[in-house]
Amino acid sequence: MRSEGKFYDDKNFPRGFNRSGVFTISEATLLENYGRTMRSLSEGISQPVNEAEIQFLAEIKGQLEVKSDFAKCWLKYINKTTNKVRRYTLCASQRKNVSHYEYDDSDTESDGDNDLDY
Repeated sequence: MRSEGKFYDDKNFPRGFNRSGVFTISEATLLENYGRTMRSLSEGISQPVNEAEIQFLAEIKGQLEVKSDFAKCWLKYINKTTNKVRRYTLCASQRKNVSHYEYDDSDTESDGDNDLDY
């Protein structure tokens, strides 16, 4: 596949593909080096010029089984950038108030007589 320069997606991956935690090192390298070509082919901006690009197009369109690293990587990229699923968790447990000193008032007399004057 031909390379049309470095491909970056600062909107979805501002720290780069390598540091996103989504892609492997080889996938990140493929995206950086061939992402512009893969995007232009998938969007119909450019036409395939060799067998690898024809196969790539057929794989991402579902006409062939996805086997090439280019198609796997591009479909993973598309999945991660278009199918954003927000996950929420609910936490019902409450923190227990833990004190370092235990206070036991069972030894004090409780006769109801307070030292307070009303």
